[in-house]
Amino acid sequence: MTHLCSSCKQIIVNNALRKSCGSCQQIFCSKCLYQRIAVPKLNYQMQEVCTPCYHSIGTQMMLQKPPKGFTQRLEQQQPQQQQVRMPVNQIDPETKALEERLQKLRMDFPSSSSSTAAAAGATANTPDDLLRQMNDELSIQNNDQNALADRLRILHETMPAATPDTVILPKPKEEVADDDEDEEFPWCTVCNDNATKRCLDCDELFCESCVKKIHRQSSYKNHQLESYKPSAKAKKKYNY
Repeated sequence: MTHLCSSCKQIIVNNALRKSCGSCQQIFCSKCLYQRIAVPKLNYQMQEVCTPCYHSIGTQMMLQKPPKGFTQRLEQQQPQQQQVRMPVNQIDPETKALEERLQKLRMDFPSSSSSTAAAAGATANTPDDLLRQMNDELSIQNNDQNALADRLRILHETMPAATPDTVILPKPKEEVADDDEDEEFPWCTVCNDNATKRCLDCDELFCESCVKKIHRQSSYKNHQLESYKPSAKAKKKYNY
């Protein structure tokens, strides 16, 4: 026996795909019957229903009060919490303790508004007092300026005038650097031994051994030689 789906009007060949609505009991295919809802006439059991029944039952449940059995099940699952309310005239112990501490502080430190007002009235300045105070400040400022001028005058009188002869200028740093750069190494040009001779024609330093070997040649025999002694600074610096 074949059946037609009440929604899509297609023939349901396989009985395994045939379903009936839990509310209206009409025949539907598995594609059209897929929504589930608690059906009131079946004691709110969850059933698969068609789309019209789903919307109809949902609207009814929103408009009417829930049944007594459903309410009882909710009360069993979610017990109502008892709200603890304090009497209107009763004060919280912590609040009462705070009020007592505040009252004690007020007694220990009384208000000083009256004394402040009296002091303000006593120190109130009149126009004459303000003018006198301004004049005093101006006189103090003038005295400070006069004292500074006197000190400068005394310094100019006691210190002699600076002249080119009395002023000693420091040696520029560049000149010191140039002296270090011009200082030559006190070593032999050939073997780096301590130099003892300077050839004025070659303008080089030589040790005793190298100066004899080089100046034996005919081209160097006529060169002028002189003794060489480095400065004390060069000896210390280059470990001569």
